[in-house]
Amino acid sequence: MMDDIEVKEGSTEEVQESLQDKPEDQSQDKPEDKPQEKIIVQVGGKNYEIVQNHKEGWNAEVFRDRYSEVLERYDYIIGDWGYSQLRLKGFYRDNHPKATKDSTISSMVDYINEYCNFGCAYFVLQKCKDQPPAKAKSGS
Repeated sequence: MMDDIEVKEGSTEEVQESLQDKPEDQSQDKPEDKPQEKIIVQVGGKNYEIVQNHKEGWNAEVFRDRYSEVLERYDYIIGDWGYSQLRLKGFYRDNHPKATKDSTISSMVDYINEYCNFGCAYFVLQKCKDQPPAKAKSGS
């Protein structure tokens, strides 16, 4: 069904400006919100960087079980926890041609405030610009 998730670590980079906007009750940057090191996740042949890990919301095993190929079209994947269940939602970058106002990453804060449980753990994955080369399919 799906390849295993591969996690790689490296040095920390700045989080995009739109991800720095947080709900008012979380306006202070907390060390646990951002990974200490750059963490790359490879799933479905795509590389993603964990750019925000609020309240240790990232769980590779549960993410692997919940991930769907439908999410590959998005530039960002938000995972939030409610009632011990992980919910995944995709968002586009702000200037993406297919994006609507509610499907852009700049609306992430509104999504967290309106649709997620108050104070829930969540994470944000950003699709890496440098993707691994596609494997050639052999035809018979």
